[in-house]
This record gives sequence, structure tokens and C-alpha cells, in this order.
Amino acid sequence: MNEDALERLMQRQRPSVPPRSEGLGQALPQVTSHQLQESESAISRYSDADESAGVDVSMSVGQGDTSELPELVRTTTRLEAEINNALRHLCMDEKITKEVWFEAAYQYLVEHPKVMKVVNGIAKERYQRRKRAAELRKLETMQKRLKG
Repeated sequence: MNEDALERLMQRQRPSVPPRSEGLGQALPQVTSHQLQESESAISRYSDADESAGVDVSMSVGQGDTSELPELVRTTTRLEAEINNALRHLCMDEKITKEVWFEAAYQYLVEHPKVMKVVNGIAKERYQRRKRAAELRKLETMQKRLKG
């Protein structure tokens, strides 16, 4: 990049944006009845609109309500392809997420210790199989590198 182009880029002014308010307790913009009718007609096009018709969407989060919200963490899970597909289809049919399904399954298992022991036994067997498969993949990669 030549000096002239670099100098022009460095001197270029970026547009300024007014700062936004990030407070939770501040009022939301008012919706007119015309906007409400338009949004209701748009919602009615969806297949499950009748299920959500009774939901009150005008809730506001107050200062004290945040203590009831669960703390969430972001994780990644590795699943066998066949299990992942089956679980994804199950969750789509039930209209839930895999994460929520995992949480519910864990809570059920905590309440049923005998079933938890059975599941833990299955999990340990699967873990050993995965470990062996990882070792085999590692050995195959090493062989390819030595030959190639």
C-alpha cells in the first residue's frame, strides 16, 4: 500500500452515532394501535399463532425480576452423528432446544438415582469406546505422516 493511500485512510473521519441508553428500567417506545393491528395480521400467518395467542407479551423486566433468571453458560457438545440427528428431530418435534432437553434429562436423573447409575454405566462404556477410537485415529494419522 503506498503512503498516499495510507495517509488518506488515516485522515478519514468515521461517522459518529449518538450514544444509546442501556438502562433496563427505562420505558419502551409506545406502539400505536395501527402498528399493533399490522403486527397481529403478520403473526396470524404463522401456523402456531393460535398457541401463543394467550401469551402476554407486554411484560416488562423490573429491577427485582433478574434474581429469578437462571445463569446460563455457553458450552459445546460433541455427539455421534446418528444421535445428534435423532435428538435434533426429537427437539424440533417437541419445539424445544437440545440444551433444554439435556437439562430436563439431567434433572430427571437426579430425582431417580437408580436410573442415574444405569445411565452413568452406559456413559462410562461409551467413553471408553470414544477413547479407543481417538487413539486409533491418532495412530492412523501418525502412520500417514511417517509414510508420506
